[in-house]
Amino acid sequence: MKEKQNINDQIITDFSGFKRMNFIPGENAVEDLGVMEINTTQGRFSQYIIPEQYSAPTYCMQFVLKGELRVIVNNQPYTIKANEGFLLTPDFLVKKPDNMENHVEMRVLVLSRRFLEEVNPQFPLTLISHVYVSPHWQMSAQKLQRTMHYLDLLQELIEDKDRTAAVHLVRSLFHYLAGENLAMWNDKPMSRNEEITGRFMHLLDLYCDKHHNLDWYAEQLCLSTRYVANTVKETLGMTASACIEHALTRRAKTLLCTTTLSIQEIADQLGFQNQSHFGTFFKRHTDLSPAAFRKKL
Repeated sequence: MKEKQNINDQIITDFSGFKRMNFIPGENAVEDLGVMEINTTQGRFSQYIIPEQYSAPTYCMQFVLKGELRVIVNNQPYTIKANEGFLLTPDFLVKKPDNMENHVEMRVLVLSRRFLEEVNPQFPLTLISHVYVSPHWQMSAQKLQRTMHYLDLLQELIEDKDRTAAVHLVRSLFHYLAGENLAMWNDKPMSRNEEITGRFMHLLDLYCDKHHNLDWYAEQLCLSTRYVANTVKETLGMTASACIEHALTRRAKTLLCTTTLSIQEIADQLGFQNQSHFGTFFKRHTDLSPAAFRKKL
């Protein structure tokens, strides 16, 4: 398991195989702002840098220029083709694309929650809310090429360490993408239901490993439990309790895949009373015990 941990660390620390990679340094450069250009004909980097499963450490907007990727995110398969985009949010569990050795060209914009809040404090709420519904979108070829011009300019700003200009440019990019009727990028005022759901999902993203009860989230939102439950169900098409269980299961999978923590340590970290309760919960949602899931990797 120690070797697995070292391999998984590479997804965060080693980008030597990418054609171009730029960051504006923050507390952790990879967790702030970055633009990368990937061309799989330039080298067989994927087998060294991308582990079989990993959790997205940031918000990642992926734009495919040529070829296609087949990827499984949170156990849901997607095929991303040319002129299409895909959004990963923090802690999403991603399986390595099974066709990275084919010719694929793509650009990726990496954004931390902190940077996203600088662009617009509402964006993290909007993204978290909508990505559970549709993380995959299509673009016209012209729209995609113009988006690439934005990323080219953003790379220059990153190299110049001009953070203020980068914030304004990313904000402008999101407005431009919103013109494609992409609700998740549109910073127009959210409806009341979208705002509540976004705030709920944001809290869940931060505290699912400490609080498993919907009552706690409703209390933080200063709303009744029934109101939050009805609002989330109406907005996302899934119950708030299911969202909590889904987030907790995803977090458990991430810890099992990317750390050497024992099952007991993971149970403690995720706020379960004991290892037995954690095992029962995990098996109910995955049909595997935590140990069996880890062994299967």
